[in-house]
Amino acid sequence: MHFLLLKIASSVGMGLVLKHADARGIDRLAVIRVNYAAGAVIAFFAAVALGQKTLALNTALLAAVLGVLFVAGLVFWAKAIETGGLATSVVAMRTAIVIPVLASVVCWRETPGVLEIAGAVVALVALGLVIAEIVRPARRVPPPGERPTGRHAWGWMLGVFLVNGLVNTGAKLFQQEMPQEQSFPFQATIFVSAFLVTTVLYYVRKARVDRSSLLYGSALGAANLGNYLFLILALNVLPGTVVYPATAAGEVGLMALAGLLVWGERLGVRGWVGIALAVVALVLLQVG
Repeated sequence: MHFLLLKIASSVGMGLVLKHADARGIDRLAVIRVNYAAGAVIAFFAAVALGQKTLALNTALLAAVLGVLFVAGLVFWAKAIETGGLATSVVAMRTAIVIPVLASVVCWRETPGVLEIAGAVVALVALGLVIAEIVRPARRVPPPGERPTGRHAWGWMLGVFLVNGLVNTGAKLFQQEMPQEQSFPFQATIFVSAFLVTTVLYYVRKARVDRSSLLYGSALGAANLGNYLFLILALNVLPGTVVYPATAAGEVGLMALAGLLVWGERLGVRGWVGIALAVVALVLLQVG
């Protein structure tokens, strides 16, 4: 149970850091690059401390692919937070559990029950309602000086949904097929791969790392490392059909609350119904 709570806390921390960095106008790419450098260093020293000094080739290849997906997912999520808000972006992220649940059925022959099937359907309905909510303000022409909201947000939301589904499926693949004593080297390789990708983008974009991006990037890296590591550790002791819904429901509720109380994000009826349905869907999947 404590791994689930730590996973939820890490994910919520990532959202809060990204939102706060965006509000302060800190270069997003610089923050993301520092985040992966910090995560790689933490994972490396953890691996050495625990005596995990080997990494199988297939595990390394999976980690390299996931590193690219990590970058895409974090960039998409940052853009989704900027254009659609924290509360709605996390619905797109967490309803993506439909993808690894489907993979569990197809690849590992886990049999879904009626509640799990119903939960998956409700999750997709929730995602549709949230996208409809953020598309609505995009049609409004903002007054001079006001940044447009909701514009292109639906595309970023779908990107968040698809990429996070693949990332979570990768965690399930590692838990099912790879040596668990390689968890920290696996994490370090993911972050090194992601750091190399963001370094190339960094020099192409000519971004600049300053003190603020170092601070926010380091905080994001620690939370990012915990987010995926605690997911894998939770999968070692609980089935995926429990871990994914339980963590997702907690993250949706807490981030929606943070968006309302901290940043004053206002949603319409469709937005709140979508968030409520997302929580219901995740509970249905867990009970099933």
